[in-house]
Amino acid sequence: MKKLIVLLLIIFSLGLYTSCEVVKDKDLENISLIMPSGTPSLALANYAVDLKEKGGTVDIVAGADLLVAAFNQESYDVIVAPVNLGAKMYNASGKYLLYKTIVWGNLYLVSKQELNSLDDINNKEVVVFGKNSTPDIVFQTILKNHPELKVNISYVSDVSEANTLLASNQADYVISAEPAISKLKAKLNLNIIDLQDEWKNITKDSSYYPQAGIFVRKSLAEEEYVKSALNKMKVSVLSALANPEKTAINAVNLHQSFKTLGFETLISAIRNCHFAVKNDEQEAVYYYLQMMIDLGFGAQTGGKLPDEDFFY
Repeated sequence: MKKLIVLLLIIFSLGLYTSCEVVKDKDLENISLIMPSGTPSLALANYAVDLKEKGGTVDIVAGADLLVAAFNQESYDVIVAPVNLGAKMYNASGKYLLYKTIVWGNLYLVSKQELNSLDDINNKEVVVFGKNSTPDIVFQTILKNHPELKVNISYVSDVSEANTLLASNQADYVISAEPAISKLKAKLNLNIIDLQDEWKNITKDSSYYPQAGIFVRKSLAEEEYVKSALNKMKVSVLSALANPEKTAINAVNLHQSFKTLGFETLISAIRNCHFAVKNDEQEAVYYYLQMMIDLGFGAQTGGKLPDEDFFY
C-alpha cells in the first residue's frame, strides 16, 4: 500500500512539473512583437523566426502609425520603434519602457558625384527622406555644427524614393540607409559619407545616436517569461553581427521585404547597420533627445526628456 501511495505521488509530481513546463513554454510562445521593416527587424530576424515557428505573434509594419496604435492600445508585449517615438509615448502614458537600443545609426550621405567630405555639399541640394523624423533630425544636427555649410534640403517620403532620384540622376546628393543602400551599391558606383562618424565628431563620444530600440510593456516587465524573451532578443542582435549569413537566411524567411532585397545584399547591409547592445546608454539617449528639442523637434519627443524610469 505504501509503495502504491509513493508511486502515485511520483506520478502526480511529474504531472505537475510537466504542466508547469508546458505553461512556461506556452508563455514564451505567446510573446507578441511588432517592429518596423528595415534594420530593426533585420537585427531581430534570428529571434523573430524562432518565435514565429513556436506560434508567437510577429508583425512587421511600414510607417509609424501602427506602432503608435500599439503603444496607445498596449496591444503588444514588445514594440520595436524609433527611440524618440518610444520617449514620446512614454511621456504621454508611461506604458512602455526602453529595454535596449539595438540600432545605433543607419544613415549615409550618398552621391555619384565627388564626395570626399561635407564641404562637397556646400551650396548644393540634398534630398532627405522623412521630414521631421530621424534622418532629418540627424542631418540638421550635423549641419548645425557646420555653420559654414549652406545646404538646400528637399524632402521625400521614404528611402526608396530618395534612392530612385539618385539612380535616375534627378538628385546629386541624397540621405540613404541600409539595407536599401547595399542594393543600390551593387548597381551604381557611389561615394558615401557615414553620418554616424559625423555624429561621433559632434558628440566627442564613442557612441553613435540611438535610432531604434526595444520597448517592453511596463505591466509585464518583471514577468520571467518576458525577461527571457528580452534576453533572447539581445542575443539575436549580437548573433546578427557574429553570423550575418545565418541572419540573412532568417530574414529572407521572415518577411517579403527581405526576400526582395536578396541574400547577398542583406549580408553586405548587416555589416553597416551599426547593430549594438550597450550596457549604459542613458547619456547617449538623453543627448539625442535633447538635440531634437534644441532643434525645434520637441513635439517628436513629447516636449521633454523622459524621466529615469523610462529605462528598463
